[in-house]
Amino acid sequence: MIKNYLYKYIFSFVVLGAIQGITSNPLFAQDDFGYDLSVAGETKLAKGLKIEVEASMRTQDDAKKIDRYVVGAELSYRLFQTNDKKFDIKANAGFEYLWQNKLGKTTDDYIFYDDEEEGKLWGSTTTKKYWRNRFRINPGFSLSYTPNKRWSFGLKETVQYNHYNKATRENLLYRPYLINDDDEWITKEPEYEEMYKEPIYYTTTKELKSKDRVVLRSKLSATYDIKNFPIDIFASVEYGCGLNYTKNKWKYTAGYDYKINKSNKVSVYYRYNRENDELDTNGHIIGLGYKFKF
Repeated sequence: MIKNYLYKYIFSFVVLGAIQGITSNPLFAQDDFGYDLSVAGETKLAKGLKIEVEASMRTQDDAKKIDRYVVGAELSYRLFQTNDKKFDIKANAGFEYLWQNKLGKTTDDYIFYDDEEEGKLWGSTTTKKYWRNRFRINPGFSLSYTPNKRWSFGLKETVQYNHYNKATRENLLYRPYLINDDDEWITKEPEYEEMYKEPIYYTTTKELKSKDRVVLRSKLSATYDIKNFPIDIFASVEYGCGLNYTKNKWKYTAGYDYKINKSNKVSVYYRYNRENDELDTNGHIIGLGYKFKF
């Protein structure tokens, strides 16, 4: 009885941690929304050795545009298991390739003078959307504890190496405030009206160099198998910390697996991503996945 209360406490801790992480975000109402659809297959290669392959697609911009396509595979090998099979340790190694769509955006441009604290608006820059591909290599290990038929807990540690390919990004510059005879940008004041020309649009191109990012990802999860019902409910909290850069990311997930039979199941979940990188958008994700054994 005491153990059962302890398991429920751990599960509640994971769920409440996810809720707290979501609702504490001051920009909650401004976050993005998207769907994540995936298909995965798993098979046993040898005793203790399994391989899983997966393909997925995610949307962004309130589910109106594609965010990414992903294909990948992961090997897992059981290093240790107790005689009662309640506790085991596995080594994992995975590879993923991603095609990611970077959406365009427009920002205002300001010009500053020495005697001014606030700049004057003098145009805008529109970054056009572009695709940037990358691949991931994911070595790590996982611990799992299954005290009974109902409860299961897990901890997964992964060192994720990301290699971003080169890409070309185009910017459209708009300059409504025009150039005087000395090729200087001037503000739209009446005394300069005779110097005005037509507003100017022009395009610049920036070549993005390839780059590498290494992240340590830690995931704590809990699962409960509902008795006499083909559904397992689960929740997890994941933290990613940059090892060669200073950004971090949280993932809070809750959902359920519907077991069609021993070889097929469908997963439905809600996930909230929270990042401290201003270039990436925090977001809500509704996920639907199908997994089968072959």
